[in-house]
Amino acid sequence: MSQNNQPIMPKKKKKKKWPWILLVLVVAVAVVLFYSAGKQVSASFSEDTVRARDIVTYYSFSGNLTPVDDHTQTAKDSIKIKELYVAEGDTVTQGDALLRGADGTRIFAAYTGTIEELYPETDDQLQAGSQIARIVDYTTMEVSIDVDEYDIDAVSVGKEGDVYINALARNITGRVSEVARNATTDGGVSYYEVTMEIETLDDVRSGMSVEVQMLNKQELGALSLSLDSISYDEYNKPFVYQKDADENMSAVYVETGVSDSQNIQITSGLTEGATVYYQANDMARFYMMQNMMTNSRSN
Repeated sequence: MSQNNQPIMPKKKKKKKWPWILLVLVVAVAVVLFYSAGKQVSASFSEDTVRARDIVTYYSFSGNLTPVDDHTQTAKDSIKIKELYVAEGDTVTQGDALLRGADGTRIFAAYTGTIEELYPETDDQLQAGSQIARIVDYTTMEVSIDVDEYDIDAVSVGKEGDVYINALARNITGRVSEVARNATTDGGVSYYEVTMEIETLDDVRSGMSVEVQMLNKQELGALSLSLDSISYDEYNKPFVYQKDADENMSAVYVETGVSDSQNIQITSGLTEGATVYYQANDMARFYMMQNMMTNSRSN
């Protein structure tokens, strides 16, 4: 029997080609999508025109209505009640008689308003300092709002604001009557209590929730564009697209001012009546910007 002493060579493994094929396919699809998106970009522009608008921004706060004058009247001397002249819910004017004592002494209202609570009853013996009635004046209401330290400089006594009463779906005018000098702190931010007075209406009630708007900034007749028409480069600088003499899109940088969340002031870079173009779709805006950046670099 003959022996073969030659070493046995391991078989070579065949290299798998499918990962490379898959990679080539992915790259090809990406290229097709990029250029097809570029074609769609050029065909899907919206237009906007620079024109004069009033741009106004507001501070917004929440609060609840409370009466400005809410007093509890007390007895100055000891007295036994013989007769009560008022009941809860009655409206009194300062100086009106509230009750008569057994000795004929009368006690008069110290405040004008509505008898919200009447504490004693006939034949009760009142001591000096005892509560007689809580008298609330509902003709003037106020709302307290908390303003943080970053906005407090914009609020001053006498400044007006719109007070929206949620339950009534109505707006009335309020006026700042007091700004607290001491702050409370929450989450590392200081807040100051600001009180606004309003003239009440018949259907306004204490405790109703309100939303307050106070003027922040305003630019009347400002040249402006819609926010959608503004793009930003990699350095967050604003620009718009305009067509050149050859009908090609080019980027024009602008400076902006006040924005009201729908429109934005254009302070330089464009004139009134100028037409700009933009992509409403975020993906289209991205590809358009990439194309513009690629073209600017190659030039």
